[in-house]
Amino acid sequence: MKKAGKKWFAFDFEEEKSSESASLYEPPPDLLKKSNNYDLPVVNKRSFNFYRHLTPKTVADLAVHPKKINEVELWLQNNVCNKPKNCQTARFLLITGPTGSGKTSTIRVLCDSMSVDLSEWVNPMDQDFEVFRGPNQVTRFAEFLTEAKWNSLFSHGNKKIILVEEFPNALIRSPQEFMNVLEDCYYKGNYPIVFICTDSCDNRSNLSQVLFPQEIRDKYSIAHISFNSCAATLMKNALKRAHGLVQDNLDLFRTPSPSTVTAIIATSMGDIRCAINQYYFASLLGTSDLPTKIDKVVKKIGNKRKRGDNASSVQSMSRDETLDLFHGLGRVLNPKRQDVGNSWRFACDIDKLIDEFSTQPSIFTAFLFENYIKYFGDVKDASEASEILSCSQTFLEKWVDRHDVLIFALWVSVLGLMVHNEHRVSRWNPITGPKKIQKRINSDPRTRNLSVTDLFYCNIINKSGKQQFNTDT
Repeated sequence: MKKAGKKWFAFDFEEEKSSESASLYEPPPDLLKKSNNYDLPVVNKRSFNFYRHLTPKTVADLAVHPKKINEVELWLQNNVCNKPKNCQTARFLLITGPTGSGKTSTIRVLCDSMSVDLSEWVNPMDQDFEVFRGPNQVTRFAEFLTEAKWNSLFSHGNKKIILVEEFPNALIRSPQEFMNVLEDCYYKGNYPIVFICTDSCDNRSNLSQVLFPQEIRDKYSIAHISFNSCAATLMKNALKRAHGLVQDNLDLFRTPSPSTVTAIIATSMGDIRCAINQYYFASLLGTSDLPTKIDKVVKKIGNKRKRGDNASSVQSMSRDETLDLFHGLGRVLNPKRQDVGNSWRFACDIDKLIDEFSTQPSIFTAFLFENYIKYFGDVKDASEASEILSCSQTFLEKWVDRHDVLIFALWVSVLGLMVHNEHRVSRWNPITGPKKIQKRINSDPRTRNLSVTDLFYCNIINKSGKQQFNTDT
């Protein structure tokens, strides 16, 4: 501003609008009347989020087996909604499963339906702040788990859980440091914590085994729920929802052919996230159907093999060759041999079989213990196999802390059953799960290092004083 005499003059620095510039900025009236017909579809095309509309909102939208949903819901009921008032320690839940099996979606949908607040840990990216002036990720991770006691203004009450799907890299490199954080959370935590780990064939990247070994699960009473790959029927239902979304927005998408949908289901191998991504690419406007290839299918009827209908699969998707638990048990309990000159060899790759199940040797051996007798047609072969399994069980019980010894025990179990099964029973037998025996840890420091025999005599000596020690290990 500038003062001239007794008056103040205000300077206007804005651009003067001439008649020509006004015509550039102001649309004609007839275009304003038709703006609803021309502008809105363009905005919808740019802002339409296919995945957000397809995110499960209710339990019926989940492509997860109802049994697994009921297990997670039961845990939330017992540990969050109906939590005992005298409980002084935090409750932990470990959810494992292959990628795209619906682990995170199940937790989010159930928490929303049960009015449970969800607080999720996300690894921070401000590394410079950590180096120069602030605490590191491990410190903030521990503080988040132990001091997350303030609820949001939009919370539903005191019902809250903490979700951890991302782990700081420092804890992955140093599992012992994670054990210290877990112990602090066990005694100082205010809310239940849910850990989600994706299964992996590599022992170094399998977080469920690296961070949560069996002794840690027993020590802190960590509940474990294992998800399976998405079944073909459930995947079809999920793709039906995607098909309905495409039909409602035909101006934005095109409908994929039924052969393409069948190829996506066959090639995704139970990964619902991968199937949704492939369906989205196949439904984009201006694109052709996904390239597929024909796979020959051979059906076995009695003792004869008959060529069945050909199945198609997507060429751009590599087939997952990893074995699940039941296929691995079938290859061990019903081994196939190939004649090589005057000798023979196993038809499967045993090294690959051991490597895929090296993360859970105790569970795999327990399944073999429960089902091996049904696949042996000779008593002598079954007797030798039982001796082999007893030997491997000794290694599994006495050397729990040494993973290399556990792998050796798995080798003994697998090779022992496959070699000694000379008269195998080639018929369908149902696989039964091992009986769950709850182990109690001896916490008395006076008898912690004693053997079972010494504990037995110690109880006899102290019987008169009514001081009994636990003999379970």
